[in-house]
Amino acid sequence: MGAAAASATYAGNFTPLGADASASADGSIPAWTGGFSGNSSKDRFLNPFAGDPVKFSISFANYKQYQDNLTPGQVEHLRRNPEGYQLNVYETRRTARLPEHVYAVARENSQTAKLAADGNGVIDYKGYYPFIFPKSGLEVLWNHFMRYRGGSLLREHTQVVTQASGAFSEVRLEDRAAWPEHLSGYDPGRDANVMVFSTQKVTAPARLAGNILLVHETINQVEQPRLAWLYNSGQRRVRRAPQVAYDGPGTAADGLRTADNYDMFSGSPDRYDWKLEGKQEIYIPYNNNALASSDLTTEKLIKKGHLEPSYLRYEKHRVWKVVGTLKPGMRHIYAKRVFYIDEDTWQLALAEHYDSRGVLWRFSEGFHVQYDYADTPWYAGEAIYDFTSGRYLVFGLTYNNKSPIAFGFQASKSEFLPSALRSQGVR
Repeated sequence: MGAAAASATYAGNFTPLGADASASADGSIPAWTGGFSGNSSKDRFLNPFAGDPVKFSISFANYKQYQDNLTPGQVEHLRRNPEGYQLNVYETRRTARLPEHVYAVARENSQTAKLAADGNGVIDYKGYYPFIFPKSGLEVLWNHFMRYRGGSLLREHTQVVTQASGAFSEVRLEDRAAWPEHLSGYDPGRDANVMVFSTQKVTAPARLAGNILLVHETINQVEQPRLAWLYNSGQRRVRRAPQVAYDGPGTAADGLRTADNYDMFSGSPDRYDWKLEGKQEIYIPYNNNALASSDLTTEKLIKKGHLEPSYLRYEKHRVWKVVGTLKPGMRHIYAKRVFYIDEDTWQLALAEHYDSRGVLWRFSEGFHVQYDYADTPWYAGEAIYDFTSGRYLVFGLTYNNKSPIAFGFQASKSEFLPSALRSQGVR
């Protein structure tokens, strides 16, 4: 851990991002001492915790012993997979570490940032983490939406749809995203309501290769809806895509992911009433470096009903619990959503999605990784388990890439315009 950075805490023993820097009462969650600064590089992402032993495992047979630190979604996932699935729990390592300029703007934001009308946006803020000392569920969600992801990123990744039988199919994707600080040609006037510019291109299988989704992710999406375009490589045609929002279908996800399931939760929060239910100590997916290992294959990872537990790591961390209930008169396939957000990174770790009958329908996991070569926390993959159909989806998997995710490159706004899609969509 980088002890030198531990001095960058606030009065009251908070981390620079507002988390409780102290250890838990029983010591199972250690104090934050500056985060992790490892030896990975932009060419090779290492697993510094490969030698850590499993402290204990939680299965359906013994989960009641640990139930106080589990969520209903985790318990249901264990119940549905009594054979071969378990949570392997490791030593908790508070690895979250971000660049000093991010800490600086978060500190400024804590004095100035405000929710826009009805909580549909943020005003008087800079860059990232507007509400590090949140007073509402909406403020917690905006920290997740506006968290730091390297300023820009480029990744190739795999999305896998798994049927109830265990049979699976793969889609390969390439994501590019840039926030204003890394985007030349950004217009602070015209683009003031755009938080991030991104593209997602399908690279395999051949029948889908070359299709591209372009998104200008707006901040206040009630005032200005998310701007999205689809390029169909077969037709060589660009068209607007208003369905890429809320519960519209996710790209090549076979109906298992909504548009706002991406990044665990993205888009506008306006269709729900959000309640902040405080903090809990929960076993969440954390430091999942093994999930990004080049030794991993889809055949090794994908099992009937669940992912192979030996590649997953769970640790006890403090999380914010936020509950969203669909507003009267609003429409969405999820009537209630429950989010568990890591206090150190403001990254959503677990999510539960309920149907109109109040039945737990889908359960999501975000497999946290600290990308030490870029001082950036993000995911090594995201999973959505559908308890009704027995199918599941996992995406964002980078284990079969030639190089790790590229963070911090300089991009041009011209790359994120509809007119650029035809040249980018060449197969």
